[in-house]
Amino acid sequence: MESFAVAYIDDICVFSQTWEDHVSQVRQVLDRLQGAGLTVKAEKCKVGMAEVSYLGHRVGSGRLKPEPAKVEVIRDWPAPHTKKQVQAFIGMAGYYRRFVPHFSAIATPITELCKKGKPDKVVWTEQCQVAFRALKEALVSGPVLANLDFDKAFVVFTDASDTGLGAVLMQEDEKGERHPIVYLSKKLLPREQHYAAIEKECLAMVWALKKLEPYLFGRHFTVYTDHSPLTWLHQMKGANAKLLRWSLLLQDYDMDVVHVKGSANLIADALSRRGGPELPQVTGHSDPAQFSLEGGRDVTK
Repeated sequence: MESFAVAYIDDICVFSQTWEDHVSQVRQVLDRLQGAGLTVKAEKCKVGMAEVSYLGHRVGSGRLKPEPAKVEVIRDWPAPHTKKQVQAFIGMAGYYRRFVPHFSAIATPITELCKKGKPDKVVWTEQCQVAFRALKEALVSGPVLANLDFDKAFVVFTDASDTGLGAVLMQEDEKGERHPIVYLSKKLLPREQHYAAIEKECLAMVWALKKLEPYLFGRHFTVYTDHSPLTWLHQMKGANAKLLRWSLLLQDYDMDVVHVKGSANLIADALSRRGGPELPQVTGHSDPAQFSLEGGRDVTK
């Protein structure tokens, strides 16, 4: 029943396009539970909801948002005084990092406090406080991502800077507007910062596709990059061992690689760069040519 129902341990969510479908599909789920000798508590069931809470998120109407109650916890979180308290805050806020295009950059002054060798009693600077407020504001302001639709084509924008990698997974709606589904950013390792430009751009593509493999593998999709040599990477021959190895990895994917001007690749470009804590407004109707975001370091594994 994966086309209209998902389960996480004992939580079952049934999602439908029409009321008639919903009635039929809920009945199928209940019949299946009854056939297995299982029961559900009526007072814990909600039927015909436009939105539901599921795994800490509000899901419905084709959109995905953080659960307001969880966001309020982050908003009211006091400034941490110990390394353990810092890790607790980053863990909670990081669960919703997908909603904040430059989460990693904003969080950098705070995550630096968790480095090995740093004292357990943290030194809370003005930079940390600014980042702390910015993360809270980013989540309280009601960021929205579009729910993915496996019946539609995926579009991936990737980019690399001197310090990081950035990518965004998007889909187009019926009007041709692109909506973000997932934002990604990662800080380059010291050795990776010495790569040539084409190597960094290729690494950004390989890294992004591996991260997004559950969405992309086995499906045709398009990758946009502002580095034109990557459009013929799959045909390349030469002595650069890294590029040859990566080109072999990319052959596992059914994709078109399209060169796009940097001015139309603002999201991925900005996600690859370390930015400050000031936040733009993020909506579910975001075209890469319409706004710029900043990003940087990946603080999760």
